[in-house]
Amino acid sequence: MVEKAVIDRIEDELSKFMDSHVEFILKVGGYILSSGGKRLRPVLVLTFSKLLRGENQERDYPLAVAMEYLHTASLLHDDVVDGANTRRGKPSANRIFGNDTVVLTGDYMYANALYLFSIYGDIDMIKNVSDSVKKMSEGQLLELKKIGDIDMSYDEYFRILEGKTAVLFGSCCYVGTSLGGGTQKQKESAYRYGLNIGLAFQLIDDYLDYTSTEEKLGKPVCNDLREGKITYPLLSVLDQLSQEEKEFVKKVIRDTNPQKEDIEAVKNIVQSKGGMTKTIEKAKQLVDNAVGELENFPQNEYLKKLEELAKFIVEREF
Repeated sequence: MVEKAVIDRIEDELSKFMDSHVEFILKVGGYILSSGGKRLRPVLVLTFSKLLRGENQERDYPLAVAMEYLHTASLLHDDVVDGANTRRGKPSANRIFGNDTVVLTGDYMYANALYLFSIYGDIDMIKNVSDSVKKMSEGQLLELKKIGDIDMSYDEYFRILEGKTAVLFGSCCYVGTSLGGGTQKQKESAYRYGLNIGLAFQLIDDYLDYTSTEEKLGKPVCNDLREGKITYPLLSVLDQLSQEEKEFVKKVIRDTNPQKEDIEAVKNIVQSKGGMTKTIEKAKQLVDNAVGELENFPQNEYLKKLEELAKFIVEREF
């Protein structure tokens, strides 16, 4: 879907701008960056810029990788908060280097991203991206507050998703459009495109947490359930549960060390009530919303790539 040359250039730039004089920061940062990832965020920046301008300029690349630094910083902090053991099929950075080092490396990556924006960006981009970073923190804090809360509303759930994932996707598209010389209307449409595919991306993550395998995901399946997190597959069927089923689910999600058979039982309840189907349907609706936002842009090969990328969000298996 994305040319190898583009991904190779992104990887080179990610290494180039990790230029700390503290060797341990390079070691920790290099560890998680070398773990791979889809690089969707820098790809979005570069593609929206090319959509309007036909090619990328040198200024595009540092800002594209700055968005990946923000994403990587959030992963480092998430793994510490969640006490994660694995990330992308490898031991998580916090297990290798310790929580203190990982948190501070995440802080460095946030600062490095904003430094790159201060050089290569403008005040409008900085305002948009800074607002997204603020919302990311709010989303994570709300998620922590709602752990084990079986009465969580759809509004609260989507506020968590927006902060955790979607706003950064939105900012990537906004920044790319700004780099391409887009109008304010185009920048706002691009942001909404990103917001919608970001929400869909997280919904598919929720779906895969129930349906995939540890080999494909690179982390344990049903991890959200073990951590007491209510995600869309479960949320979408809560009103169909009997009182007995609801009490059982409540017991499992509030258990700090749930039994494997109890996790499996909740998974079976969610699947039998149609939670998987509902999640896919909602993700497809969000992707359709995203594609609709592209009508404000010129019809060219890069528009088709953005349509394909939106569809890939729903079709991916990891």
